[in-house]
Amino acid sequence: MWGYFYGWYFKCQSDTQTLAVIPAVHRTGKRQTCSIQFITDGDVWTAEFPGNLFHRTGRDISIGENQFSKSGIQLNMRTPELTVCGRLNFGPLSPLKYDIMGPFAFVPFLECRHSVWSMKHTVDGRVCINGHDYIFRDACGYWEGDRGHSFPKEYAWT
Repeated sequence: MWGYFYGWYFKCQSDTQTLAVIPAVHRTGKRQTCSIQFITDGDVWTAEFPGNLFHRTGRDISIGENQFSKSGIQLNMRTPELTVCGRLNFGPLSPLKYDIMGPFAFVPFLECRHSVWSMKHTVDGRVCINGHDYIFRDACGYWEGDRGHSFPKEYAWT
């Protein structure tokens, strides 16, 4: 049975800290789940959610009380292993003028499609993960998306 996923990768980087936030939705048959993954220089956490907490309108998504959009990220969650809260505000996005997939965007059988929503934008705000603050002031941001039925094990860049 084929599955489907759609994930967004938000990277925020200052001179001293890096935080990646990856909200995603996963479907297998009629079953849907969603998750938010947090990656820092030293740790990785993943919070799983029921599929009915995922909502999308265009490029704006939410998973429960957590919101992701072109203007930024609002986080508010508590699980037994993970407590996250905070807000990151994004400056104007810098999208590519072309599809990052190039001519492969027209190949129908690829296992994954890749999009870049912003190569560089400013990030301002604070996120607290399990009591540790990640603070960004005029920091650098990046936003991409991946969707498909499986994530490639290998890439060939041209």
